[in-house]
Amino acid sequence: MRRSDAEPLPRLTEEEVNALQDYAARHGRSWKRILNNAWMGEAPYDDSPILRRLRNTHGPSWLNRYRLPKPQAKR
Repeated sequence: MRRSDAEPLPRLTEEEVNALQDYAARHGRSWKRILNNAWMGEAPYDDSPILRRLRNTHGPSWLNRYRLPKPQAKR
């Protein structure tokens, strides 16, 4: 069953955001390309179950548009 373009995607959980931030920190500027490749079955095969679930619910095209949240200023 295909998700309608008009139907909004589920909001990311804190766990999902943290998983994306950790992945980005490990892979640097090319993290989206590397994760997309992992989602397509290519090495490095290091996407977690949380990230795999995001692939299934949001899809690779969503990843291209996604922006990591800006870090909160520490007080």
